[in-house]
This record gives sequence, structure tokens and C-alpha cells, in this order.
Amino acid sequence: RGARGGRPPPPHTKSCANSPSPFPGAPPLARPSGIMQPYQSPQRTAGPNYPIAAAPARPARAVPSSVHRAPAPAPQKEKIERALKHTYDAEKDEWTRESVLVIIDAKPFQQGCMRTAHHMTEVEEDGCRCAFVAKFTKISVTADSIFEDSKLSMISQLYADEFNRVSGVDKKIAFLPSYVLVLQDRGNLLCCSEPVLSGNYLKHNNNDGVVATARMVPQAFTHFTWECSRQKILICDIQGVGDYYTDPQILSADGAGFGLGNAGVEGVIKFMKTHQCNEICRHIGLTPSQQTLPGLQHLLASQRPP
Repeated sequence: RGARGGRPPPPHTKSCANSPSPFPGAPPLARPSGIMQPYQSPQRTAGPNYPIAAAPARPARAVPSSVHRAPAPAPQKEKIERALKHTYDAEKDEWTRESVLVIIDAKPFQQGCMRTAHHMTEVEEDGCRCAFVAKFTKISVTADSIFEDSKLSMISQLYADEFNRVSGVDKKIAFLPSYVLVLQDRGNLLCCSEPVLSGNYLKHNNNDGVVATARMVPQAFTHFTWECSRQKILICDIQGVGDYYTDPQILSADGAGFGLGNAGVEGVIKFMKTHQCNEICRHIGLTPSQQTLPGLQHLLASQRPP
């Protein structure tokens, strides 16, 4: 596939030196692909302008004889698990799977009301390691719901490709890929995983009409998805580092599918009420958000029981 200019490499770390990058770049615009592979970022090294000085020697410190010298604890052995990694192709609307080995921290580094997030390492056949985040649900959900949640980023990438083509913005946006893991050594327990995203994390909007930042690109993208889909879906809950986003939510006109956060037309109305069209919206030629409200209100009324 041809590489698309303008999209910087996402901040993903792979700890195998001199291994070829598994990311050939973005697909052609005419046939955008929903699959994005984990990215590899260059390792930070000392260059000629950034010498790393050796740490000064620390003086030896006497230990009182009364202090018991316990032996250092033995390093814990890594627990490598077998898993089936499922990847969704949004363009073909189909799933593929492969066998992988993973190491997942038992203790979460972050948690919310619905999920816990754990550091995870994917170990490849050649010994290379890729840093991921594994997300486990804290509430009872069906397997279909977990697979549905994982599809959101892949579908969003299709719309990001089209937005990049027409927005007139030099910087390109992208969504981190999301996968479903079946942990075979835990009784086929399901979780989602995605590459690690490092940096200043910002939430730009959500699925309840909140506009959290003044950045034009994420707000214009959400507006764009409603018209690009011919009023079928709106992609919101835009959050991430820079122009790399993760964990989007899709709102559908009929309220069906797309996980537990699909607020349907009510969520679309809330976004349009708070969204202020910006230069990007006008460059693309989007219908002003306030002009969409009468039609949305009529659609909502038609969905309510008499």
C-alpha cells in the first residue's frame, strides 16, 4: 500500500533494535482501510548534541552491625499467556485472528466506573516486544458487546481517512487500532487491547454534548461524520494525544449497535446544540449545526412511542 504523506508515526514503542517497521503507512485514499497496525517509535538515544553524563559515584555508607542484612528478593518470573488476537477490518466487515503471547500486569494503572486498564506486552516470535494497554470490563457484559466496542476505532479510521482528504488541514488525524484478546489460560476471558499512547492526553468532546477543548479539528471531525455518513452515525468522545485518538464512541440514528455508550439521536442533538462551526466546517461545506436541529428533533419525536 502506498504511504500517505503528512501522517506522523504514532508514538508506539517496540523494544527490538533494528527490526523492520511493520507499518507500511496509510492506505490509498480511494479505498481507506479500517486496520491500523501498532506503530513503532524511534528509541531515544544520546546524540552529539545531547550527551548523557555518567552518574557520579556515590560514597559507600556504613551499615550498623545491628541492622539485619536480608537477601534481595528474587526477581519475579514473567507470566506469559497464550491469547487469540482478533482484528476487525471495517472495510470488509470481517474479523481475522492470530495466536499471540502476552504479559499482562496484574495491577491496573488506571480504572474507571466500567473498565480497568493494565500495562501489557505482546511478545513476538523473534523476541521483540510491543507495549500495549489491556482493558478489562468491571461490569457484566456479553462477548458481543466487547467485540462491538473494539470495532469503533476501526470504523472511525475510515472516516478519518476521508476527513484527512477533504479538511484542508496539513496534520492528519488517526485512530489507534483496537483488538479483542481471548485469554486462553484464563478460561477464554475477553479483554480489549490497543497500543500505548504516551504524551499530553486530552479529551475534546464526549457523547453527552460536552465540548472540552477549543481545538477545531476534533470538533469539525465529529460534525463531518454525521454528514459523511448521510445522517446515519456521529463519531464523538474524541480523545487522545495530539492528532492520535483512542476510545471513540459512535452514535447511530436508530440507537442500535456500537456498544453501551450509543446515546442515539439524543446524543447527536446534544452535540449539535453545543458545537460551534469553525473554519474547517465551512471549508468542507458542512451544514451549520444549528440548521440540523429541526430535522433531528423531528427524527427523535418519530422514534418515541405514541
